[in-house]
Amino acid sequence: MSAARALAGDRQALALVSALALVLAFYAFTAFTSARTFPTQVDVGGRDYFNLLTDAFLQGQTHLLVEPSPRLLALEDPYDAAKNVTAGRLHDLSLYEGRYYLYWPPTPVLTLFLPGRLLLLGGDLPERVAIVIYLFAGFLIALALVRYLVRRHLPETPRWMLALAGLALAAANVAPYILRRPTVYEVAISAGYCFTMAAAYLLLRGALEESGRWRRLLGGSVCLGFAIGARANLAVAGIFAIAALVYLLRSGRLPTWTLRRRAGLVLFGPPGLAVVLLLVYNAVRFDDFTELGLVYQLNDLDPYPPRGLDHVLPSLFFYLLAPAHLDLNFPFFHLPPPPDYPGTVPAGFNREPVSGLIPNIPIMLLALLALPVMLRSSLPRRRELGALTLVAIGVGALMVLVVAVPIYSATMRYSMDFTTPFLVCGLLAWMLLAQTASRRRLGRLIAAGGAALILYSATLGIAISFTGEKDGLRAGHPGAYARLERAASFLPVAATAVAGHPVITEVTSPAGFGLHRRWWSAGAGELFTLHIGRREPAMLKIVSPGPREVVLRARGLRARGAAGARGVVVRSRERPELSTRLPLTDATAGARLRLERGLNHLELRALHPPALAAGENPVSTPVVTLQDVRLADP
Repeated sequence: MSAARALAGDRQALALVSALALVLAFYAFTAFTSARTFPTQVDVGGRDYFNLLTDAFLQGQTHLLVEPSPRLLALEDPYDAAKNVTAGRLHDLSLYEGRYYLYWPPTPVLTLFLPGRLLLLGGDLPERVAIVIYLFAGFLIALALVRYLVRRHLPETPRWMLALAGLALAAANVAPYILRRPTVYEVAISAGYCFTMAAAYLLLRGALEESGRWRRLLGGSVCLGFAIGARANLAVAGIFAIAALVYLLRSGRLPTWTLRRRAGLVLFGPPGLAVVLLLVYNAVRFDDFTELGLVYQLNDLDPYPPRGLDHVLPSLFFYLLAPAHLDLNFPFFHLPPPPDYPGTVPAGFNREPVSGLIPNIPIMLLALLALPVMLRSSLPRRRELGALTLVAIGVGALMVLVVAVPIYSATMRYSMDFTTPFLVCGLLAWMLLAQTASRRRLGRLIAAGGAALILYSATLGIAISFTGEKDGLRAGHPGAYARLERAASFLPVAATAVAGHPVITEVTSPAGFGLHRRWWSAGAGELFTLHIGRREPAMLKIVSPGPREVVLRARGLRARGAAGARGVVVRSRERPELSTRLPLTDATAGARLRLERGLNHLELRALHPPALAAGENPVSTPVVTLQDVRLADP
């Protein structure tokens, strides 16, 4: 029996190591197959910003060694985006008194880049490597946190539930998305996530366990300080330290004033020191304790956005409610917009691709259902789990507010701050409800339903990892993207076979396009507007259930310029010999197309476009506009 148990234990250990290796391989694949999309306008030798800050720290200074361009310094207003973009600015650095600074706090340098420099004997640690390290370490800590809570409060949980929880923590928490653009922003976010998870885990165990209490509490508070040093808004995670102190006081584990004073010093000393050091760091750089450098940034955004709270509701909508699109264009999940916020978005609001927490991770809603069950339970451990869930939900809610209220923008990468606390609560609630259901059939239904929700969220997370914010896989490795797209093409082909007709699944054009697409649209919509430039073609991707002829129709075709273009040439990328011409007329016109089964890529070019006028962009200036573009039967 002991030999059988040992063999089973070895198999479980091997399965766990294999699963963790697979997660690490997925993270590394995502990071290293991403295009370098960071928009620097000045060559810095291909080096990352945090490595430049490491250079500065090694020289005992806070400003970068890179000198600003003389053209930039000569500008009357170097923060004018219309002028500094052509004057050699370094994008999103802070310029103050003729020197460059990083507005991002220094935790990544202190905890990884500087030690990495020493270990690499002077070599740079690539930012994408740092992001993989931080995110994988954060995943391991989150997994350890869930496993610890399950052992303490839900010991009857089956292994398959723990395995699915691990899948959710690896793939459904925004980490795959930010790995697709592994640059300076994502370094700070991933570092903050890693140290927040470490703080929560260590503070929890330090509060609940007698053995190693002070060592764990101190480690957790130090990690909390590093989290603040990565992203200042993560100071709200200090509630974890407050909750630990409250628990220790109420449980009678700090009976003397000496122990209480010691607990306060251990819990709040390191994060307090981190805040003081950050304030001093600000003062050394910008002569202001509270200035992080945001108002001195060199970018295209207004450093002084309109004051007020009219942006808060749109931000909360995007962070909490906006659903991702499920469509027929690989990888089949895409982040909005379009379509847009149903209300009015204030002028100047910077909205990047982002979808909401609730539709992305619906299992988190189970935490709200499970809270009454836990808090009203007669079992002390269940009530304890309910209190922990309440604290985690509170911290997550505050994390949402600190990115939605003060920041005049919405972006998916900020969701990394608050997704995991809600996800952990949802996973634990799922396990609890499945085990405490009044009927066995109901318990099985909850277990199966939660598993389906986890698989949905993990699939969505993996899907958006292929695109990221700037379609990083296709931009960096178009061949790999095309192979993955072809391998998965049976799904949209099957869907169009059910629909009985081809579907335009993607529209791209440097000259611009407008889609009339709703949340539930499976493709580009029946009618849309397409602009065609002089040099770069517009592209239509069409999925067809089989070989067939269709007509590409459009109305209100018009040419830009006096001479105008004579028409539009439509050519199949799969079969270049098959080309046709769409004439330019005031009425609806059509071009007959021959589609193959599966993916069809159509290239649309202006025929004999007019000469380029002064000041016009040859790529983005439209010379032909097609209105109400659609597919029709011959």
